[in-house]
Amino acid sequence: MPFVNIYLPEVFPRELKNKISLSVHESLMEIFNIPEDDYFQVIHQVSSEDLIFPDCYLGIPHTPNLMYIQIICGPGRTAEMKKSLYSVISTKISERTHVLSNDIIIVLNETSLENWSFGQGKAQMIK
Repeated sequence: MPFVNIYLPEVFPRELKNKISLSVHESLMEIFNIPEDDYFQVIHQVSSEDLIFPDCYLGIPHTPNLMYIQIICGPGRTAEMKKSLYSVISTKISERTHVLSNDIIIVLNETSLENWSFGQGKAQMIK
């Protein structure tokens, strides 16, 4: 049930956005074992003047292709699973696009299951 926000430069064409989106979703299926139809994402196109970041952070240089991926999900994944997810997402995106792994920033937020509603005004995950 992850909900994914992807913030990227507005100059990225539709085909590139699709590759990025699919890369994130496939990685979540592979590492977090989510079902294929659990595909909830919003892609936010951001003007270059509104993407704020340093040229280098923690010794990692960044370019104008920098993107932010925010994953909101339920709790229960191990630190190893999270590390694997970050690696797989970064690898898939950098192999399928011109975006370097240095330019992929991922933030994962865990939230309890009671904080989700998938429609009909109901908390489907609360028993």
